[in-house]
Amino acid sequence: MSNEAQEILVAGARAVAHADDLEASLQRLLTSIATQLEVESAAVFVEPERPGRLEMVASIGLGDEARAGLASAVDNPGHPIARTFAISVSSFNVLPTAPGGPAWRSHLPLTVTRERTGIVLGVLALAHDRAIDSGLQPLLQAGADLAAIAVERQRRLAR
Repeated sequence: MSNEAQEILVAGARAVAHADDLEASLQRLLTSIATQLEVESAAVFVEPERPGRLEMVASIGLGDEARAGLASAVDNPGHPIARTFAISVSSFNVLPTAPGGPAWRSHLPLTVTRERTGIVLGVLALAHDRAIDSGLQPLLQAGADLAAIAVERQRRLAR
């Protein structure tokens, strides 16, 4: 296991198991991913308990204006984050839909299995200047799985 993988998995597991709230847990996980893989910014979107628009619950590397713009942009069903939520398929190293910012984007669905059925809870979105090597993509999927567990845990605790 590479040092990057070890750092992300250790930090992610500890964040999910020991952070007191969802945002803190996800921010620790996002920070670990960003540090190890040179990700410029990252965000986690979830669908609230009552279906509707996706809500940003954690982010790193985004200013207030960028956060607001991204939160608004995902209302468009054609936006890559909204599409990832709808079709539950990861995409890596996608060119951005708008000019400016990092050269690449990656989007991973946050899924859990309930009664043998995959349920999409949200999306992990990453912006990066260097393409993510295909060998590291399973590591990012593991990070998305940890984020999904954190979201699911928070929902169960809130009931």
